[in-house]
Amino acid sequence: MIKSGLIGERLGHSMSPAIHKKFYKTAGIKGSYELFETPVGGLSALLDDLEKNGYTGLNVTIPYKTEVMQYLNEISAEASEIGAVNTILFKNGKRYGYNTDYYGLEMLLSTNRIDVQDKRVVILGTGGAAKCAYKLTADFGAGERVVVSRNPQKADMKLCAIGYDKLDELDLIDVLINTTPAGMSPNVDVCTVSDSVIQKSAQVVDLIYNPMQTLLLRKAESFGIKTANGLLMLVAQAIKAQEIWTSREYSQAIYTDVFDYVRSMMKQHKDNIVLIGMPGSGKSSIGMQLASNLNMGFVDTDSLIEEDYGSIVKIFEQKGESVFRDYERKAAQIAANRSNVVISTGGGIILDERNMAELSRIGTIVFIDRPLNKLLEDIEICGRPLLSDGKSALVKLHEQRDGLYRKYADIIAVNSADINSCIANIINKLEESKHENTRN
Repeated sequence: MIKSGLIGERLGHSMSPAIHKKFYKTAGIKGSYELFETPVGGLSALLDDLEKNGYTGLNVTIPYKTEVMQYLNEISAEASEIGAVNTILFKNGKRYGYNTDYYGLEMLLSTNRIDVQDKRVVILGTGGAAKCAYKLTADFGAGERVVVSRNPQKADMKLCAIGYDKLDELDLIDVLINTTPAGMSPNVDVCTVSDSVIQKSAQVVDLIYNPMQTLLLRKAESFGIKTANGLLMLVAQAIKAQEIWTSREYSQAIYTDVFDYVRSMMKQHKDNIVLIGMPGSGKSSIGMQLASNLNMGFVDTDSLIEEDYGSIVKIFEQKGESVFRDYERKAAQIAANRSNVVISTGGGIILDERNMAELSRIGTIVFIDRPLNKLLEDIEICGRPLLSDGKSALVKLHEQRDGLYRKYADIIAVNSADINSCIANIINKLEESKHENTRN
């Protein structure tokens, strides 16, 4: 029986239990994996307790990867040089420390055929992941390593970091590696380098895995540049830890099986429902009742906007539609950071593809399709800035937006009768979709 777990300060969204439990099942090993959230100052006592209780090994994450080193008897060469431990083995009364991120990154690069030998490698960031990339690329023969920091004067002197402004002076980047959290969920709109820097990069690696395609990677792909995300590194470092704990190597088939499982899980993990549709289609009423029926929370992006910025009518009157769309963008980000909720959106949410990329990532998109004749019969023009010209404006909006609603929809629910029928239809289609994913 392998008793294992993860130590960190905040672990609520960790994927490690899912990865290790899948590994145990695939490898046919009896094992457990638990999370141990540890307040600052509690690390030493926790290690003593877990060792006493027969734990085989532990993973370590932020903020304890460096602090934990003082409590270990022996530290591997790669962990010592990187200055961080993410895996502990308890054996024969001693504690051994390793850095399996090193091996995870090695597998990420080799699997994606990203060769660093004699190449210029630019590493964004100066933390533990950056030091890992710095050592590994040196071990594999990088010709030049350039480390970039927002505060180069405060970075480890051994890294010889430069500021982001100096990147413009480089004529070519063979491999660009982002080790910073910039672009990680929920702040998915962040990219720390300019398009010109991306365009002169031959290959771009982002160690972030949530989302699997960051803004940096999306931009790189739009320029036809080869890219790779950090999901394989996450899985590979976990299985390497298992190899240390169990004193055996595992086949590539096991790595692949666990990776495919985690990738599929990330693609299908949508615990929210997002309602899109025309003004007056019934999104808010349907959303509140749907949330009640499914025992979920309810979020309305227009309400979020009004809570922070005041009346939507006044925003349009005093600041214009472009400012409102900026506010709507922020509301979409807030809503996308919620879990187990039904999200009712404004009619124009689909006009910004960034909104839909983020909402699609965290939820099933349901288009509430209210027939145009019903919209014209029912809608109240008062209080809707974009319909100030009357119902002809509604017809025009419908022509402009209907195709976009259908483009982004996972499910289309017609709302032509009473909302209870529409809600029942949505629930049935959600169940059908869930069964289809299970079969696949």
